Order: sequence, then structure tokens, then C-alpha cells
Amino acid sequence: MSHMMRTLAILISALLLSTDPVAVAQQENFEAGLAAKNRGHYATALRAWMPLAQSGMASAQNNIGHMHEEGLGVVQNYTEAMRWYRLAADSGLAEAQHNIGLLYYHGYGVSQNQREALRWFRQAADQKLAASQYMIGRIYHASEGLQQDFAEARRWYALAARSGYAEAQFMYAFMLQAGEGATDGDPYRAYIWSQLAERNGLPGAQDIHSISALMLTAQQLELAAAQIARCLETSYAECAD
Repeated sequence: MSHMMRTLAILISALLLSTDPVAVAQQENFEAGLAAKNRGHYATALRAWMPLAQSGMASAQNNIGHMHEEGLGVVQNYTEAMRWYRLAADSGLAEAQHNIGLLYYHGYGVSQNQREALRWFRQAADQKLAASQYMIGRIYHASEGLQQDFAEARRWYALAARSGYAEAQFMYAFMLQAGEGATDGDPYRAYIWSQLAERNGLPGAQDIHSISALMLTAQQLELAAAQIARCLETSYAECAD
């Protein structure tokens, strides 16, 4: 599934460790809904999530919003999707804030509004949601409704890239190679991040690291290979800035 698609909430919380029978039952119902959705049994997923959503569980509210937006088990309805997303977003759920941002970004069920999209993406990005960090980078990079700002785009792509977000790794590598947001291009780091993007499922990144490799010495390529391995070993904690 493309990262431009909506973000489902996967509930990972203290409920997993709870001995409260009600909390355990809620967790089981939520997970049953996820399993049903993944099998394409959308009506079953909705039946599992609806009581949880009505009781105030933000993760279930967000997922029901996703089902209405995509028309899964229900008639597609952006207004209803927004209603559920807002309920979850009001509880501070980053995935719901991101999904509202995407509705405004694309103009689905609302007037297209990049500034409003950015406002919602920032709320989710403040909670370190990589998908929203990437979308902020896109908005600044493409100057969609805002003044183009390569330095800001590069900064946000870098944040999402360090979370393992493949699309952000690709765009960060692209900007490094092109020298966007800096005085000169940086083929060494472009090579590293494009290699990581390719390993995370973006074969198109090969074009970037093939060009970058032509500008590097054999020693630099060897150092880059060691850096890539270190990035992966440390889950990007120790990686090229």
C-alpha cells in the first residue's frame, strides 16, 4: 500500500499488559477487526470496531474513518470519514491527524487547502509520525500553496528518512544529489540514502545511486557500504546526516 494512502491505527498500548477483563476484550475485538479487514471481510471489521469507536477508542474511530473514505464495507462518504477522523484527532491520535491532512491536501470532501493540510500534518509530525513528516517535505518541496523552501523540505525529508520511511529516503537522496537546499550536491550521502530507499522497496532509487557512484572513489564507495550497514544495524540511529 502506498504511503500516500490513509494510515490505519494499529493499537499497541498498555491494554496489551492489562488484566482488566474489559480492556482485554476491547483489545481482542480491535485485533479481530484488523484481521478481518486484512482478509477483505470489511463488514466484519466494522462490526468489531463500531462499539469500540462509540465508546471513545480513538484507534477504532480512525479505522472506521478509513473504511468510509475508501468505501470498504460501506458507501464511500468523505463527510462521514472526516467526522470519524476528527473524533480520533481530538483525542490526539497522530494517524487521524495525518488522515485529515490528506483530505485537505487532495481536496477529498473538502476544498483543497494546503495550509490546512500542513497544520494537521504538523500536529502528527510533532508526534514523530514519519508519514506526516514526509508530507510536510512534499508541500515545501513542490511549493503547493506555500512558498517553495528547499531547506525546509530537505529537513523534513531527513526526519522521515531516519524513521525508515522509504519515500522520504528517496526524496532526501534526490535533493542531496541535486544540491537542492544546499550550495552543492552531495553524491556520497545521496548514494547512501538512495541505497537505503532501494532496500526498503523503491527500485527507482537505483537511478540516483548509479549516478552518485560515478562521482565517488572506490574508497568512498567502500566507506558508504560500511555506513549503510551501520544505518541498518542501528535502525538509522547512526546514519549519515
